[in-house]
Amino acid sequence: MFPALLLSRAFAADPADREPAGPTDDPETRLQLGSYGRVEAGTDLAGGAGDPVTVSAHPGRLLEDPYVELDLGWQLQTQSGATFRALVTPAVSGDLFHYSGTFDATLAVRNLYAEADDFGVKGLGVWAGSRMYRGDDVYLLDFWPLDNLNTLGGGVHWRNDRLSVGAHVGFNRLAADDWQYQSLEEISPGSVGASSITYLDRQRVIGSLKASYDVPIGAVHLRPKVYGELHSLPAGTRLVETGGVEGGVTDALPAEHGVLVGGEVSAYGWAKDSYLNVFYRHATGIAAVGELTVPTAGFALDSTVNASREDLGAVAFNQDLGVFSVAAGAYVRSWADADANTTDPDDGWEWVGSVRPGVYPTRFVAIQAELSHEAAFPAGLDPRTNVQEKPAVTRLSLLPGVQLGKGSFARPNIHLRYTLSLVNADALDRLDPSDARRVAGPVQHTFGIGAEWWIDSQGYR
Repeated sequence: MFPALLLSRAFAADPADREPAGPTDDPETRLQLGSYGRVEAGTDLAGGAGDPVTVSAHPGRLLEDPYVELDLGWQLQTQSGATFRALVTPAVSGDLFHYSGTFDATLAVRNLYAEADDFGVKGLGVWAGSRMYRGDDVYLLDFWPLDNLNTLGGGVHWRNDRLSVGAHVGFNRLAADDWQYQSLEEISPGSVGASSITYLDRQRVIGSLKASYDVPIGAVHLRPKVYGELHSLPAGTRLVETGGVEGGVTDALPAEHGVLVGGEVSAYGWAKDSYLNVFYRHATGIAAVGELTVPTAGFALDSTVNASREDLGAVAFNQDLGVFSVAAGAYVRSWADADANTTDPDDGWEWVGSVRPGVYPTRFVAIQAELSHEAAFPAGLDPRTNVQEKPAVTRLSLLPGVQLGKGSFARPNIHLRYTLSLVNADALDRLDPSDARRVAGPVQHTFGIGAEWWIDSQGYR
């Protein structure tokens, strides 16, 4: 009777009046929406679009095609401090339907991963999936000089107020040119149908390790960083499609390897959005070729690119002073392919520099200008002219516009753009005589209107 009475009272009581059975750790869920995008329309004032003449690998952000990323993320934070996050970032690039009339676009998934932080050990984090795994960029030139991997794999990191250490292992299997993957259709025995046969299957494995340490000196922070990558691609055999899987001509593909090492020194903190980043990297083998590039030329006698090398130094700077700002970026890059010829046009060096000052007469009005120069110095003779040329392009752009706030990186930004391009004769000689850019001559004008934004972007701010 007495136990039954206690049970009846327990179940009849208000649940809010009961004591919890133990500590709870219910997560707080937050939806994260973000985007990065750029779009521009323009004319050369003579009836054409005014496509730019470029002579370098990274000529500048102002010259790039329309592009947009949409970030969709979920973050769950527990009362104990552990944080779990998932991020999906589809991206679209290429000609726009309203311009080309073609209902088509190039779609890629740039992020598709989950991450966990502070789960039991403060500062410890792990992640798995596909992601843009990168550090600081040179904004005006839109590239990442040091750590910039597009990877499918996983990693671990540990961070505190000053020290940050991270490691990762990823894989890829590029589909182009049957260099890592080859799939063939073969007639099935005793059947009129065909089946797909994977003839070549070799994954590139990429491992990376990075560490940085923050040193506060008054209002300024110095942050040295070291970074490294190891690349490995096993040997394989592909079929030259002249005789089928049995009895066909094959091509042996040797193993490839590569190493990338480098460092960065950053100074920041003395003013909002103000910093100085200096980079250097040295890469060999397939690490010098790039993780998303299939080499098609410049092989050594052993049919590898293991002897390839690239050296790159870069600097990025920004100073915001309220009504005035100046951003700058530059790099110098030298490279050589794996063949024994040291005087061919596939080897050489290049440099690009850009500076963008701006003034902000009101909170929402921006008047910016950008001066840039790019120059290339191939080691050999140009096959079109049979002389050793030094192509170069200098540009001056005026960018009046409106934006949300003052400073180099206040966004969204909507602007008009006028660009004067001075193209030297060597740069014009690289173009076909009938190319409209060559016909336009050494002095070229373009006028346009464009926009750029990042709104809670997970990859750009």
